[in-house]
Amino acid sequence: MKKILILVFPFAIAIGFSSCMGGKPKDEPIPTTNPLEALSNMEKNVVSGNDAAQAKMKARKAKGDTLAMPYADLEKYLPASVDGYKIDEQPTGTSMNMTGMSYSSAEENFKNDKGDHVKITLIDYNAAYGMYSGVTAMWASGLSIDSPDEKAGGVKFDGDVAGWEDYHKKTKEADVTLGIGYRFYLTIEADNQDNTDFAKSVAKSIDMSKLSSL
Repeated sequence: MKKILILVFPFAIAIGFSSCMGGKPKDEPIPTTNPLEALSNMEKNVVSGNDAAQAKMKARKAKGDTLAMPYADLEKYLPASVDGYKIDEQPTGTSMNMTGMSYSSAEENFKNDKGDHVKITLIDYNAAYGMYSGVTAMWASGLSIDSPDEKAGGVKFDGDVAGWEDYHKKTKEADVTLGIGYRFYLTIEADNQDNTDFAKSVAKSIDMSKLSSL
C-alpha cells in the first residue's frame, strides 16, 4: 500500500484536483488495481467534483463562513457513545489560524472490555482547501487493492460523502477515511476487526448530512 501511495499521491498533488464526491453514477470511479489507470480515472472523474467543491466554497464565503470552526464546536459532532465501547479519553481538539489558512481538529477514543480501541478524528479544512484536496485526491482514482496483507478501496456514502476503506488482514485493523461536503475529513480507526463494517457503522453514527450542509 505504501508503495502505491508513493506513486499516486505526488501526481495527485501536482494535478491539484479535488475528490469526486457528488456527481451522477456515471461519474463514479471504476475500480482498478492498476495505479496508472487509477491516475487516468482520477483526472477524468474529479473535474465534476471540483466544480461542485468550488460552488460550495463560494457559497460559504458569501455568507462569511471563511474560517474553520473552533475545535470545541467541532467536538459536538463526535458521537457521544459507540455501541459496546466506553469512552477512554475525553474529546480533545486543536484550532490553527494563520494568514491564508485555518483548520481545526477534534478527536476522541473509546475502549471495550477486551481492550479493543476505536479512535475518531474529525478535521475542518474550511480555510485550508489545498490541504483537503491533497488528502482526498486519490479517492477519485477508483484504485482498489487486495493482497494477503490488506484489502482497500474507495467507499461512497449518501450525499457529498466519499472516501477510502482499508482493512489490514494480519493485524485486524480497520480504517475508514471520509471527505464530507468538500470541507471535513473524518477518520475512524478500529482494532480487532474482521472487516471495515464496524468502522463504517461508527461513521454513520455521526451527523454527516449536517456537516455536508455547512
